[in-house]
Amino acid sequence: FINFILPKSKMGSSLLASTLTGIINVFLTTPLWNGTRRIMESDPQPSKPTSSTCINNEKQVKISVLPLKVEPNLWEMMYQIANNEGILQLWHGTFSSLLLVSNPAIQYFLYEQIRAWVLGIKNRRGSGSAGGGSLQLTAMEAFVFGALSKTVATVITYPLQLGQVLIRLRKNEVKELEQADPSNMKIEEYSGMTDCLYQQYTRGGFSSLFQGMSSKLVQTVGQASFIFVTYEQVLALVANVIEPR
Repeated sequence: FINFILPKSKMGSSLLASTLTGIINVFLTTPLWNGTRRIMESDPQPSKPTSSTCINNEKQVKISVLPLKVEPNLWEMMYQIANNEGILQLWHGTFSSLLLVSNPAIQYFLYEQIRAWVLGIKNRRGSGSAGGGSLQLTAMEAFVFGALSKTVATVITYPLQLGQVLIRLRKNEVKELEQADPSNMKIEEYSGMTDCLYQQYTRGGFSSLFQGMSSKLVQTVGQASFIFVTYEQVLALVANVIEPR
């Protein structure tokens, strides 16, 4: 399918493959995320109280015992959502998640392009083994290139990530105000990602769209770097196993 659409563009095929992988991941995992979120946000429902008899000074006293609260598991919560609100509600918020597919797509695209470029240089310099073994990146190279690709992807897509967080926080604020005093509603929910980012921009300027990005980079860049180091080590191991001796 990819070769049919972009038969002459290896870069385009790589980017498309990364994007399709992210889209499939979103559609498969969004119901799980929605079910988990509902469990975290909902108040557990207590089960029916039971009665027990206690004998105290030759008198029988009935005591009502309230068992521990029962929390639904993930599959029960997903069934409740589909049964009460419709099965499509399991994919609520898919659009926002699809916007964030661009982050791993850009990340893996950049990494694969840098990797191909470096391996091409190594191949031209004849740095391969005498036995004709396949070329691989070193652990340090994988770490640096992984960090670089994740940094670029995060900087490009961070406003979308920030917008998603702000929309969720505003929604929770509005919900709390409605429960406390419905007649005194001073804030409204964002109408969408564009409205959220526009209001954020008007309040703090362009730099406010990247508020908190440094801590996000510390969290994700190191993680991505070690993932790519592991990825290269696994590739080298597989190549050594399947390579004819």
